[in-house]
Amino acid sequence: MYGLRSCFRVGIFLAVLFSCAWSMGQETSVTVTPPFEMRVLYAPGHFGNSYEVMGEHEMRAYLAECKEMGFNRYADWFDSVDCTDPFSDKYHHLMGSVLWGRKKANFRSAQDLGFACDLVITPNHVFADQCPAEIAAVKADRIFGQLVCPSKPEGRTIILRNYENLFADLAKSGVRLNALWPGPYDYGGCACDACKPWILTFAKLCREIGDIAGKYHPGIEMRFIGWWWSAEEHRLFAEWADREAPNWVKSLALHIPYGDFDVGNVPLPQGCERQAFVHIGYAEETKPMDIYGRFGPVIAADRLERTLATLKAHGCTGVMAYSEGVFDDVNKALLAGLGSGKHTHADDVLKAYAKRYFKADDTDASAWADWLKAWGRPFAVDPVASGAALAPLMAKMDDTPWRASQWSLKLDLLKAHNAVMALTEWTPERLARVDDFWKTYEVLERRIWGLGLSRGCLGRSGCDLPWYQEWAQQVKR
Repeated sequence: MYGLRSCFRVGIFLAVLFSCAWSMGQETSVTVTPPFEMRVLYAPGHFGNSYEVMGEHEMRAYLAECKEMGFNRYADWFDSVDCTDPFSDKYHHLMGSVLWGRKKANFRSAQDLGFACDLVITPNHVFADQCPAEIAAVKADRIFGQLVCPSKPEGRTIILRNYENLFADLAKSGVRLNALWPGPYDYGGCACDACKPWILTFAKLCREIGDIAGKYHPGIEMRFIGWWWSAEEHRLFAEWADREAPNWVKSLALHIPYGDFDVGNVPLPQGCERQAFVHIGYAEETKPMDIYGRFGPVIAADRLERTLATLKAHGCTGVMAYSEGVFDDVNKALLAGLGSGKHTHADDVLKAYAKRYFKADDTDASAWADWLKAWGRPFAVDPVASGAALAPLMAKMDDTPWRASQWSLKLDLLKAHNAVMALTEWTPERLARVDDFWKTYEVLERRIWGLGLSRGCLGRSGCDLPWYQEWAQQVKR
């Protein structure tokens, strides 16, 4: 049962030992000016994903690979959903405390590897034991989570105390934060009259939090995430910042809607860098959707190459890659390799990836690049032809690394999915084909990725497989 999972651990360890191999296949050895000065790996450890469950040494080895790919900053978020206050005397060794300890270890690993370390915050999303009804936020569209109202004195006190504890403990643990990246939503927000407009209440709250952070992490910068902001919120925020906090906002990583390739033309505060929040957890297209590892690993070579070229032309100085696990490993290599200037085309990244991780020669590296790239549109892949092309490539490996195993299992997942979709009635045969899908997915989830109880957007109940809802109803019956 544990053989392939061991491949994951051994593979990332060996990859660190042979890190020099990543440069193989690069078009030039001369120093180049990176297209994007900041390449942030935003890897929030939550929902049972890879970053939540990896051990300290696994994570350090994986971060070393991400640095070789071209990332130069590491960001995490303490998603407090289901967690009690780790600084309370009542809750030692429970989820909140253990998860926070893991995050501190990951920050130390990233710092030792030379990453700048950043903390993402969603200010009024608090711990599970801190949101009684009398101070709870008013929820509405875009507003959900364990939220307290910052316009109520008790709610604001809880928020500020939480961040004082977090910043002080990071400093005590030897972690030096370079930047805060606040986001107003997902989770976050309050729709009460006193908090309207929320974007300004959020901005003022962040200023207080930033002042606290500065006590423990001198020189810390305020950089914001534009996920889900409206055009009107951008206008209000820019006007407020220019009036009340000039030159305080260093950058804003603007939202790119699903399926788009560029950020919007929204107003920014004076002196604020235009950057981009890039979702690397899905494939080329949005309909049908291949996202969050539901169909195994993902690749979006065309989308990411086009996105980075467009962002550069739009004057963006940095990119924040939003990742929910190792299933997007190829997309990490694409974004970091292109964003750092190590490679100029997606095909070159894929060839270098195959040489490094699959020990491919020039001919096989090109074959791997073509094979991988086709999976950007998985529902157009012919499983029989794809399997025939993969077999000789896999046969040349003495020990199959986890990075290759996950793609072989993706092929099996698609076969099972196609078998489900080929049937229209919920007969025993169709139910059996769904079982085939889940059996394969469990191998991928447990033996390759080493995951446990996946939750939130990564859990089965939150998935958007086209047959899932009907199947779930059948299972209930």
